[in-house]
Amino acid sequence: MFKAKLLTFALASGLFLSSCNGASIVEPEFNVYFFTANVNATNVDTIFNQEPGTFIEEPEDPTRSGFDFVGWYLNIGLTNDWDFSTDLMPEASIVLYAKWEVGIKTIVYNLNGGEMTTENYQVEFSPGDNVVLPQARRLGYNFKGWFDYDQDFVLYPNSEGTKPGDKPIITITASAFENIVIYAHWAVIQANVSFRANHPGGTTVVANPGTIRFPYGSTINFGTNFPQDFGTVAGFRFLGWNSKADGTGDSYNNNTVFLRTSPITLFGQWQPVA
Repeated sequence: MFKAKLLTFALASGLFLSSCNGASIVEPEFNVYFFTANVNATNVDTIFNQEPGTFIEEPEDPTRSGFDFVGWYLNIGLTNDWDFSTDLMPEASIVLYAKWEVGIKTIVYNLNGGEMTTENYQVEFSPGDNVVLPQARRLGYNFKGWFDYDQDFVLYPNSEGTKPGDKPIITITASAFENIVIYAHWAVIQANVSFRANHPGGTTVVANPGTIRFPYGSTINFGTNFPQDFGTVAGFRFLGWNSKADGTGDSYNNNTVFLRTSPITLFGQWQPVA
């Protein structure tokens, strides 16, 4: 009985020593966990089994909508920063916390030939701000507003380059977290041009032509149904159109550029035939 007990003790002792000296002991693993944010941030993979006393490989900076990444910190209070070039892995698992600052975002205005009505307009904002967008102006055009795409006269020819039914952007809301690029849309001003034949013999000799509408900046073309040159009528040769009845105003002729934004009446000019 005593020998049996001694053998049992010897076997148990051998197993204990074997477990102490053999490979069955599981060494502790020390891991590095990265906490970025609860929402709207990219994740950083955990580093498993980091050897104590070694440098931790610095991961790529995480991203978060509306925020700029500042760095990693060893405490949740973000007062003890971690320097990957000098700090060594301790003999314990650690959590590194990302520090964020609210990002400053930009507003890029594509004026498409226009200009701002004021010099004091906002070009930066922080997420959470409400920004009222400025007005713009352009000679010969009405400002349709700001849109997040450029005018496309090929796709939307019947609505002057703007998607039918689209409303302009009036404000940048507090929910915006990224840089903003916006485009001014314009509607060309069209002016009515009325005509007075102004023949010395009166309208019974040469009737007044009908009204034509010209867009600002277009090339004047009175068209084949509206001949500019009446030729010689009742002893008078037609010379052209003028903004004043006595011919002292501005002349308007085919193939010249129309640069008006308000209605105008043109008067025919006549010269007696010798």
